[in-house]
Amino acid sequence: MSLRTFLRRILGSLATIGLVTTLVFFAIRLSHIDPLAALLGQGLASQAQAAEMRAALGLDRPLLQQYALFLSGLVRGDLGRSLFDGQPVARAIAQSMRFTAPLALSAWLLAIALGLTLGSLASRASAWEAGRPVRWLARLTGALLVLGTSTPVAWSGLLILWAAVPLLTGLHPGPVRDVAQLALPVLTLGIASGCSLGRVAEAGLARARREPFFIAARARGVGPLWRLEWSALRTTLAPVISMAGVEAAFLLGGTMVTETLFARPGVGRLLVESILRGDFPLVQAIVALMAAGYALFNLLADVLASSLDPRLREEAE
Repeated sequence: MSLRTFLRRILGSLATIGLVTTLVFFAIRLSHIDPLAALLGQGLASQAQAAEMRAALGLDRPLLQQYALFLSGLVRGDLGRSLFDGQPVARAIAQSMRFTAPLALSAWLLAIALGLTLGSLASRASAWEAGRPVRWLARLTGALLVLGTSTPVAWSGLLILWAAVPLLTGLHPGPVRDVAQLALPVLTLGIASGCSLGRVAEAGLARARREPFFIAARARGVGPLWRLEWSALRTTLAPVISMAGVEAAFLLGGTMVTETLFARPGVGRLLVESILRGDFPLVQAIVALMAAGYALFNLLADVLASSLDPRLREEAE
């Protein structure tokens, strides 16, 4: 990827982040959610305190002035304070990220391993050198990849949680129970992302197995088998890496359902609670963080993919 293309992608990513943040800003303010009314309803503030807070937040000003204040705070790195507990938004997100980061990273690594393994096996369904049992196993694996990709995370998470209830109830509080409680959401997210990666790897490897270089290497008896498989995988790494970047961005923001389902603290669950309570500063900051993560992961994946495949560099230029 040339410097000009890289800079163009950076500007495009910044424009995407700005657009998403702007849309969220106007969407939550044009909605019927009034956070101060929620504070009054819960007895957390009096009428006078609510009026002072409304003036301090600028909610009594015209919408465009509120947007200008929001942008000026964003440029200064001031994300504001939570309306409900008063702590800085950056601190609240950092505390939640301590739980989301291990979950997302573990699920991402599991997804890569699972996707490459299942995709490699499923790609052998049409391989001429594969025996009948291998072809049946490959077709079954391909069907499982389709099923895993099309199954919502909420449904698969419920099934995993239902199956693991007897195991969790038999464990005493301690490190083993903590690991098991982390493994369940990791497995839920890893299966969903791994099946998507597996579909990409399956298509690329199946196409590589029909290429002349692979047929010629097979005819010459190139071995061992892992070296032959690696020669096919190298031509598929670029789209797999691009898809891995998309899945990394999905895992950063896609923990909302999983953290809520498994009752885990984290950024996703914090976002859900902030939306329900109408905590504007938290919602805006978390969505901006997710947009930035999505743009960053996709940019890094494209840079790495183009460095591995010269054809992508030529297309980008």
